[in-house]
Amino acid sequence: MLAFHLKATVLATACLMLASQSAGYTMQDMCAQWSGSGYIGNPADCNSWGYCKGQQLIGYGTCDKGLVYDSQTQTCRPESTTTCSTSAQKTCSALKTPGFVADPNDCTKYTYCFGDGTAKTVSCPAGQTYAANNNTCVWGPTCPQNSICRFMPNNIFIGDPNNCGQYLHCVNGYGVWGQCTTGTFNAATGYCQKANPCSDDDTSNNINNNNNPDLPAPTTQNCTTGDTFIADGKTCYGYYFCKDPATSNIGVWGSCPLGLEFDPDEKICVSPASLECTYNRCANTNLTYAVVANTNCTEYTYCPTGGRSYCNPEYPYLDEISGQCVPTKPTYPVCGPVET
Repeated sequence: MLAFHLKATVLATACLMLASQSAGYTMQDMCAQWSGSGYIGNPADCNSWGYCKGQQLIGYGTCDKGLVYDSQTQTCRPESTTTCSTSAQKTCSALKTPGFVADPNDCTKYTYCFGDGTAKTVSCPAGQTYAANNNTCVWGPTCPQNSICRFMPNNIFIGDPNNCGQYLHCVNGYGVWGQCTTGTFNAATGYCQKANPCSDDDTSNNINNNNNPDLPAPTTQNCTTGDTFIADGKTCYGYYFCKDPATSNIGVWGSCPLGLEFDPDEKICVSPASLECTYNRCANTNLTYAVVANTNCTEYTYCPTGGRSYCNPEYPYLDEISGQCVPTKPTYPVCGPVET
């Protein structure tokens, strides 16, 4: 069997003596940011894995020979077809098909694997970093793949290890940075709360009772207008479903699928670029860069950190769909009126 599910593996629950991690954090550091339980990759060795529970690393193990741990599927998979998230050279030495691989130790470089065990490392132009999610060098303040989400399961919320009280939404190995609309994020519970978890361990003031810290808790909505779906007014992708507007004013909260936003006029989920939503445009997407509303696509947010920046003057506009800076203003609605 080429891949196996690790939940069938017996955990080694021994005294854990972990070597220092090349990524700057250990598996225990990663577990401390996650309120859930499950398997994670090892930043020091792509052939091994750990198991988190109660914010503690309670077990670890190693894949069989010829296999590497894949965080997205939480399985051990063939090294000949699976990228090693800790070493570009190790990936290329075993990869049997050509492809680009990010350099985990230098975000200004990337490596091309020829598929025969050989590789070539290339540097991005000055001022640019390599974005592994679209295989291109882009203008941006920091590295898109420099996140513990590279080793975490997909579609979970964890604490930001560099910014206590804020969070990362792990999407396909990338960390989409976010902060609570009210209060701060508590990594121990996975919720936003009124009390500051960085200075106050009181978790009794949770203000959110769902799995997404960016979402509002269900509230009473005015559903007597005849509208079946109403925008939640707090996120770009949330809405309230009014089951029977004629008899009830209680709206049930729902969200668009990952990567889409709610259009309050059409009452459907659409591409983020087709709306000028002024809320957190990074949330519920796998965008690395998101346009800042009302800036004509000249300013963008780097989603993993929430920082704002501008493209190079020669390429002043951000094309949100491709994630690249371009010389001509895109025609998406989020960019405003087309210049004439």
